[in-house]
Parts: sequence; C-alpha cells; structure tokens
Amino acid sequence: MHKFLKTILLVGGLSFFPAVSVSETLIIERPISEMEFADRTDISEVIFREGSGNTEIPDYAFLGCSALKKVILSPDVRKIGFQAFSECSSLERVEMPDSLEDIGSNAFAYCSRLDSIRFPAALRHIGHNAFSFCSSLQEAYLPDSLLEIESYAFSDCGSLRKVRLPDNAAMLGELLMNCCDSLVEIIEPSVEVPPIDCGSFIFDPEDEAAYIRCVLIVPEESLNDYDVSKSWQGFNKIAIKGDEPGHR
Repeated sequence: MHKFLKTILLVGGLSFFPAVSVSETLIIERPISEMEFADRTDISEVIFREGSGNTEIPDYAFLGCSALKKVILSPDVRKIGFQAFSECSSLERVEMPDSLEDIGSNAFAYCSRLDSIRFPAALRHIGHNAFSFCSSLQEAYLPDSLLEIESYAFSDCGSLRKVRLPDNAAMLGELLMNCCDSLVEIIEPSVEVPPIDCGSFIFDPEDEAAYIRCVLIVPEESLNDYDVSKSWQGFNKIAIKGDEPGHR
C-alpha cells in the first residue's frame, strides 16, 4: 500500500478509500449524500465530474473539511445546499459553473481563507449568512440575475472593501454587510431603489463608523431617491459614478 494517495475516486455507487495517511484529490463521479464527507481532514481538493448526477450539492456535504483548499463544480450543478462547505477553514478557491442558480444559507460561512469568488451570471438566490465570516474575501461583484440576497449574506467579512449589488430592484436582506469593517464602496446601479427586508438597513443603523467610511454609488437620476430612502439615507456619502466621494 502506498503511503500517500493522490486521488480518491467515487464512481458507480462505490467509494474507493484505501488505507492511507494523506489524500489530496477527491474526484466525484456519482451522487453524494448529506454529510457524506463532513469533518474529513484528508481532502484538499474536490472535483465534480460532469454527468455525476449531482445537480445539487447536499446539505452539510463537506462541512468542516479543514484541509479542503479547492472545489471545482461541474456544469450539472444548479444549487449548493445548506452549510455544504461551511467551516472549510483552508478553502481558497471555488470554481462555480455558469449554470449555478442557488447558493444556500451558510453555504460558505466561516471559510476564512476564501479571498475571491466569481459569481455566475445565472445566479438567482443567495441564502442568509452564505458568506458570513469569510474574513479574507475582498470584493463581491453580484450579477444582475439575482432576485434575492438574504439577510447577513456577507456579514462579518473583515477584509471586504468593495461590493457591486445587482442592477435590479430585487429585495435585499437586512444587515447584508453588517460588521464589514473594511468596506469603503458599495455600488448600487439600480435606478429603482431596492427595498430592504423588514424595512431594515445594509449596516446596523447604530454603526456610525460604517456609514461614514463607506460611499454609496448610485445612478445620477436616482441620487435623491436614495438620499431620502429610510433604508439608504444613513450613508454620509452618496455619490454618482465618476464623482468624488462626498457629492450629494
């Protein structure tokens, strides 16, 4: 038996896991189930093969896989389930297919090394706390296809500096970017002011530092509408694209 295993192969309903001290790549070629790989510490990479039968990554599937660094999802995948990759503290890279429509609640919560992510153009829903406590995430450019971003989706992302919200009037979750202490710019390109769930706010309304530090950039023709909106008027700086911060 080899001391180190480079690849684990899941195929045809069978799992081949020889007795080894270290494994690196898990190649998935058959449907997986809830919690199937939760808390495994011997997987550093997961690759879903096209045709594996996984249109949805099950709930808790890779919860707490502390050595997992890279995930490649196949074009079959439409949804990432609840806490599917939560607490994967070494996760640095996720390749999402253009087909992905739904990122479930807490899907990537506490993935503290995830510093960037490309959101696919077909994405329609991001669940609550989906990326909360992703403390290395620096930017989030969200596609216009999104119809719902639930509460606290990007809360406590301490390195997040810039967010581009969808260009539509879809409902936004409350306290969406609460406790993002490095956030300096939010781009909201929607001409119609998006409502925030429960009449709430992007940040805690008592977090004066957040509203002073962060500039909200909106369409010129909607500047006044954002300025008088209860949910958006707390920003000290509301600008139009190309203006110096501070223009109101």
